[in-house]
Amino acid sequence: MIGQLGTAVLLVGAVVALGLAVVAGLRERLHVPTVTRAALVPLAGLAVVGIATLLVGHVGLLGAWLPFGLAAAGTVTAVAARRPVGVLLAELVVGARAQVRLTPVPVLAVAAGLGVAAIAALAPPLRIDELEYHWAAPVEWAAAGSWNDSPYKHVDGFPFMEIVYTAAATQGSYVAAHLLHLLTLPALGLAAAGAARVMGVRATGAVAAAAMAMPVVWDQAYTAYNDTAASAFAAAAVALALATAAPAGTLAATVRAGPTGVRTAGRTLTTGLVATSVLLAVAISIKPTSAAAAGAVGLALLLRWWAEAHRPAGAYRTVVRQWLVLGATAVLTLGFWSVRQWLITGYLVDPALGATPSVDVLSRLPSRTDQLLVPVMPLVTGLVGSQEPWGGRTSLVVQLLLVPALAYVLWRRGTVLRRFTLLGATAWVHWLVLGTQVVRTRFHGLSWVLLVGAVRVALEDAAERHPRWRPWLEIAWAGGVLLGLADVSFEMVRAIAQI
Repeated sequence: MIGQLGTAVLLVGAVVALGLAVVAGLRERLHVPTVTRAALVPLAGLAVVGIATLLVGHVGLLGAWLPFGLAAAGTVTAVAARRPVGVLLAELVVGARAQVRLTPVPVLAVAAGLGVAAIAALAPPLRIDELEYHWAAPVEWAAAGSWNDSPYKHVDGFPFMEIVYTAAATQGSYVAAHLLHLLTLPALGLAAAGAARVMGVRATGAVAAAAMAMPVVWDQAYTAYNDTAASAFAAAAVALALATAAPAGTLAATVRAGPTGVRTAGRTLTTGLVATSVLLAVAISIKPTSAAAAGAVGLALLLRWWAEAHRPAGAYRTVVRQWLVLGATAVLTLGFWSVRQWLITGYLVDPALGATPSVDVLSRLPSRTDQLLVPVMPLVTGLVGSQEPWGGRTSLVVQLLLVPALAYVLWRRGTVLRRFTLLGATAWVHWLVLGTQVVRTRFHGLSWVLLVGAVRVALEDAAERHPRWRPWLEIAWAGGVLLGLADVSFEMVRAIAQI
């Protein structure tokens, strides 16, 4: 055994190396904003590690060698692709520096917060779900050397992150599992920023910071949970679809170049659609409720087509074909994991889902009044307390600025309204579809981070039209991020105290 930190170094290094190699290899075929590439690096690496671990487990070879093998594979792959990886790294560094210069306070503050979160990841498992199944099942699988019918709930059906954690469990390293999940927090913020960039937002660093600095995604990111990861893959799917789906000459292709740069979109529709489908498949493999993200991507593509001032003839047919691919991705992914669960356990559907709800569960289900309030909850959630069904505070930037932003775009109308609507309506419908039944706000990370981007669209338009407003708007944004970081600091301090 190489210890908690040694395993973490091997596996985090493997994820980063493999992710860099994959994204660098697709660089010439996926013309997307730099910030979207940055989001894809950890997600691509986690996808490769998860798939490799899944295959190893099915041939009964799970063991202490696995972190070494993954690290070696990552090293060899990155070295073999060193030239494109070097170009990608240079692009990412230039983009990061530009964002620090543009909005230094939120970017640097969240970077420091991520450092503290990495320290909090050293704490032993403390959260209930982590102890009951997210980490318990990987430990058992690692000991068995293969996948088996786990006695723990919710892990036989859609266990992609638990499979990733199994690579860490082969060395008994909960720290590695925590850090692997933590990688998805910056990926989530960067993916939200990528979607906003396609809508013309320049300060993508500010969007990423605000999308991360909220308890609903931050508080469990440094534990072996799966909510932040599912949201990150779903948000990346939205960002990638928006960046690659529009024909040249349309909204995405004509957005002015900002500090991070944006290449002409629409030349890599096929590659982009395949990559988007892979991201959605992983999101659903982590959490089956992420099937709703396929609908969110489809809605975003439809709104994208609607938002174009000059729609190319037949463009709607492309949208329909994309819908078919997205729907097939969701169905096939749900089917794959259900059949796999049946082969291992003898049942297609997790029995825990059909069991009689406990008193505790019933107390957290939405009442009829709660369901009627669903449409307006994104405007106020986070200000009404932390108890279910509306528990979990969202971004303070959204809480402070969403209503003013909505009023502003309705007043200005035109292009800014269409760009705001594309992100805002996608977020709202995603919330509406799931919110009547699945009410825990941490299940809806995709909605909250897309709302951050929508607010930034309105803010930058207002600042451009009214330069005197800019300092005050940026102060409000930075203040919301700083207050959000203060909000998440309490849980981090509690975790660090357990080290």
